[in-house]
Amino acid sequence: MKFLFPMLFFIVSLLAQDNYENWDKHYKLTPTVIDSEAHNAYIEIFTNKKATLAYINKEKKYPIGAIVYKPLYQDKGKKILVRVVIMEKMYKGYDSENGDWFYAVSNPKGDDVYEKGKIQHCISCHKLVKEADYMFSKSVMKKIDDVNFAFEKVIPDLELYEK
Repeated sequence: MKFLFPMLFFIVSLLAQDNYENWDKHYKLTPTVIDSEAHNAYIEIFTNKKATLAYINKEKKYPIGAIVYKPLYQDKGKKILVRVVIMEKMYKGYDSENGDWFYAVSNPKGDDVYEKGKIQHCISCHKLVKEADYMFSKSVMKKIDDVNFAFEKVIPDLELYEK
């Protein structure tokens, strides 16, 4: 019984998504690309239903199942999409020391995952915003606000836009 619980966590992490082909079908949080020094790229942010309001409201805790997709572009004109990085809020105990976040890096189509799980270079950066559930939502929302984008005009009816 002592080994059953850790083994269950291991099995669930192996079952985590291996395919993110529909990342661009989610809510596009950013109106334009924003510069991300941490990723050394220009990024957009797409969020699933569970992450959208938590992100916009700069929640201190994201719900289990919240997913954030960040396509990384080499250029501001979005001509070259290099990869997509993903964060998914997992169940309590997945990685308690690091906010229970699962990370993944995929090719631009989202059908080939290069890395997944407890990716140390992702964790080391996101630890900087531990108090915001490891999310840079405050600084990202400030960048978005700086381009005078009014969210109240574009936030979809979340009940309709995603099943």
